[in-house]
Amino acid sequence: MARIVKNRDVRRSEILEVAQRLFYQKGYEQTSIQDIINEIGIAKGTFYHYFGSKQELLDAIIEWMVGQTLQTLQPVVEDEQLSALEKFNQYFAQAENWKVENKTFFLDILRSWYNDDNAIFRHKIETASIREVIPTLAKIIEQGIAEGVFAAHDPVEIAEIIMGIGYQFSRSIAAILLDTAANEYCLPQVEKKVTAVQFAIERVLNAPAGSITVFDIERTKHWFD
Repeated sequence: MARIVKNRDVRRSEILEVAQRLFYQKGYEQTSIQDIINEIGIAKGTFYHYFGSKQELLDAIIEWMVGQTLQTLQPVVEDEQLSALEKFNQYFAQAENWKVENKTFFLDILRSWYNDDNAIFRHKIETASIREVIPTLAKIIEQGIAEGVFAAHDPVEIAEIIMGIGYQFSRSIAAILLDTAANEYCLPQVEKKVTAVQFAIERVLNAPAGSITVFDIERTKHWFD
C-alpha cells in the first residue's frame, strides 16, 4: 500500500487536534508522545519533525487554541455598527453560546479539564488567553470610554481585572457542574453568582446599572436540563 503523504500544515494540525483531545481525555501529564503517535499512526520521526518535545507541542496547542478564540471574537470588536456595550456583551456571550451548543462535549471534558493531571495545561491556557485577549478587550473598553458609558482610567488594567473575574466565575460554575448532586436545586446559587459577577464588572467599568449581561442566566439554566 502506498504511503500517504500529507501537506505539512495538514499533518501539523492533525497532531495538534489529536494531542488536544488526548490531553482533555487523559490529562496532560498522563498523555505521552507515544500515545499521540499511536493514535495518529505516524512514525516517531514524523512527530519530531514538527515538535521537538512535549512541552513544545503544548505551547503550540495553546497558541493554536487562543488564536482560534481571537479569530472568532475579532469580527465583534471590528464591527463599526455596534456600540461598546453591545460589543462587550457579545464578546462574552459568544463563548458561553459555544459551550451551551456543545453541552455534551463540554461536560465530557470538564472533569478531565479540572483534574490535577491537567493543572499545567489549564494554567498555561488561562495565562495565554488573558495575555492575548486583554488588548482586544481593552479596545472595547476604550470605545466605551469615548462613548461615555464606561469610566475607566486604564483600559488595559481594567481588561485584566475583568478577565480574572470571568475565569474565577467559570471555576465556580465548573465546581457546581462537577458535583454529582448538582441539579435544578443549585440554580439559585448559580443565579446569585451570575448577579454578583455582572454587578462587579459594572462597578469596575463604572457602567450603567443593569447594562452588563455577559452571562445570560436563561442560557445558564440549560446546564441543568
